[in-house]
Amino acid sequence: MPFVLYPPSRPQTIGEVLDSAFRIFKGTLLKCLPFSVLATVAGQLQNIYVMVTGRTLRAFSNGDPGWWTVYVLGAVIGASLINAIIIRQAAIASGSQTAARVALLQGLRNVPYVVVMGVLIAIVVGVWFVPMAVIPAAHRSWGVGLLSVPAVFLLVLFLCSWPALLVGHKGPIASLRYSAHLIWGNWWRTVMVYLVVLTMIIVLSVTAGLIVGILTQLFAARDLAVTTAVSAVMVVASGAVYMPFVTSMSLALYGDLQARKEGTDLERRIADAPAG
Repeated sequence: MPFVLYPPSRPQTIGEVLDSAFRIFKGTLLKCLPFSVLATVAGQLQNIYVMVTGRTLRAFSNGDPGWWTVYVLGAVIGASLINAIIIRQAAIASGSQTAARVALLQGLRNVPYVVVMGVLIAIVVGVWFVPMAVIPAAHRSWGVGLLSVPAVFLLVLFLCSWPALLVGHKGPIASLRYSAHLIWGNWWRTVMVYLVVLTMIIVLSVTAGLIVGILTQLFAARDLAVTTAVSAVMVVASGAVYMPFVTSMSLALYGDLQARKEGTDLERRIADAPAG
């Protein structure tokens, strides 16, 4: 009998959400690992291009059309693969199966919608920093802090928009509205869940970095090529694990908020219904 972790049958505590995320991660890691490895490599394509061509170009500050072509290509490939991870995790966690080819096709098909949604988020969040252009330089430090409050608040409201788009099959604008609907009233709960995720990733990254640094000093013998190779492998390996973990957490939180919000909405509709 397949295990069913999404959607949950009832609202969960934060601990139960974390447990569901770990179980989704553990149950889907092997099937999603090829996607996450390729997505991590796709995110490094522009750096690979720089190393292969022997150039020293800074990101977003050069006019090399080759660099921008490789960067856009990597972004499209990476977005398609991350979409495929979320789609496949949701299918497995709900007790069904989605073939890798089907997940990839669906992931590629949804890339334009993800891009549109990302642009909308950037506009809604970034518009709060427009007044920085007229704030005197001497006061910009506190201005950034003050304007960051509504920007961060809105950004958190949109954290469930990606699974709403891919799993809920909603459009970009509808996904943003639905995410805000789910998180409204559960804002601090959402922040706490993602803070746990961020803390775990930081701790694991620092630990892994220390281990790799020690091994590099012991065995690389100050060989720059070996050090570069070890660092590249470390980036790919860590990204390949962290990516499905974050998407698992996003899916678990999305399901919990659905159970909470839609259950509350149902209770409200029953209470407002006329007697008899």
